[in-house]
Amino acid sequence: MKPLAILLLAVLTACSDNIMSAPPPPPTTVSVAYCTGLEPMWVAFQDGDGAWTRALPTVSNGKVVFQSGFASDRGGIATVFRAGSGITFLGVLYGAPEELGTVSDTSPRFCGPPIVKSLVGSVAGVDSNEFVIVRAGSDAQTLAHAGHEFLLNVLPPGPQDILATRVARIGAIDTLTKIILRRGVDLPDGATLPVLDFSSPEAFEPAVASVSLSGIGTGGAAISTRLITSGFNGTFGVVTGQDIGTMRPYFAIPEARLLPGDLQVLFASGHGASPNSVRSATRFFHAVQDFTIGLGADVVPPTFSTIATAPSLRLRARFVNQTEYGRRTSVSYQEDSTRLVSVSMTQDYALRVGGIYDLVIPELVGVAGFDRAWALSATNSLRWSAARVGGTLGLGIDPAPFDGATQRGACISDVLTP
Repeated sequence: MKPLAILLLAVLTACSDNIMSAPPPPPTTVSVAYCTGLEPMWVAFQDGDGAWTRALPTVSNGKVVFQSGFASDRGGIATVFRAGSGITFLGVLYGAPEELGTVSDTSPRFCGPPIVKSLVGSVAGVDSNEFVIVRAGSDAQTLAHAGHEFLLNVLPPGPQDILATRVARIGAIDTLTKIILRRGVDLPDGATLPVLDFSSPEAFEPAVASVSLSGIGTGGAAISTRLITSGFNGTFGVVTGQDIGTMRPYFAIPEARLLPGDLQVLFASGHGASPNSVRSATRFFHAVQDFTIGLGADVVPPTFSTIATAPSLRLRARFVNQTEYGRRTSVSYQEDSTRLVSVSMTQDYALRVGGIYDLVIPELVGVAGFDRAWALSATNSLRWSAARVGGTLGLGIDPAPFDGATQRGACISDVLTP
C-alpha cells in the first residue's frame, strides 16, 4: 500500500464513529448530614441543569442524612428551615458536588445533648477598678467582681476549658491584665469551682503583639482575639475601638500556655465606604507574632432583574468578579417578617459556567413537598443583602481551621423594588 493511502486510511479510521470512547465517570453521591433536631424540614437537589428533585431523610449513626447522585460536575441544594416566630428560611447553594456537603451541620459545638449544667464560682486578686469575664465551652459566659459569686450557665456535659480574663478599666479604655486558663473542668451540675485567684501562680500575663491594619479607610476598624481548644471556642481579648489608628496592640495567649492543636484567631472588622457596607478579615495562628491584616474592597452591588413573578417571585442577582472574594458569593432577600430566601454560589461553580456569578432563585413551586409560602411573592419592596467571602479557610457552617488560615469577607445591604 502506498504511503498516501496508508495516511488516508489512518485519518478515516480516526474519524470513524466506531471508535470506542472513554466511559463517563461514575455518578458522585453527595451526603448532607445534620444532628437530630437541627435538620431542615425540606431538601431538594439539582444535578447540573436538571430538574430539582426532593430528597427524603434517612438516619445514620444518629445523624439525619439527605443524599443524591450527581453525574454533572456542578449542582445545587435547596433547604428550608423554620426559625423562631414562624419565619422560614429557604437557602440555595450552587457548587461542585463535593461542596454541597458544606451545608451539613454536625459540629459538636451545635449538636451536643440538650442537657446543660451550671457552675458557681468566685474570683480573687481583683481590684475595685477591675472586672473579670469568665467563659467556658463555646456559649457559657458571665461577668464577675471581687466579693460576689458568679453563675456560669449553659455548660455542656463533659470536660470543658474555662478561660477567665481580668480587665482593668482606666477612663474609657479597657486593658486585659491577667488570664487564667483552666483545662478539662468536668464538675457536676451546681458544683462550685475552686476560686479563680488572679494573684496565684495559676494566673499569667497575656502576650502582646502588634497588628498593622490596611484598607480600613476613614471608618477605622475594631479588632478582637479568640481562642480555640478541644474544650473552648470563644472571644477573650478586649475589643479595641474603630478609630485608634492603623497600628495597634492585640492580646493573645502565650505560646508556653498552649497545647498542640490550640489555635488563636485575630479578627478585624470595619465599615466600608459605601452605605450599609461592612468588611472583615480573619487570621488563624498558634504562636503570637506581629501581623498585617488587610480589609478588602466593598462588595460591588449586584445588578438585579426579575425572572418571573408567578407562581413565585424569582430574581436574578448578577455580580462582577471580585478576585479577593473567591470562595463564595451570596445574596439574601427578606420579605416582611415571614420569609427569607438566600442564593449562594461557590467559585468552582462559577468557573464551570464561564466565570459568571449569576445567582438566580430557582422555581421550586411544583417540586414534591415544597410549600408556596416558603418562596417570595410579588411585592413592592424587599430588603436585600449581599455577602462575599475569600481566603484559605474552608466553606461551611463550622469549617476546620488551621494555623495560617485566612478569611476575608464583605457585605452590603439595601432595599429593592422588584
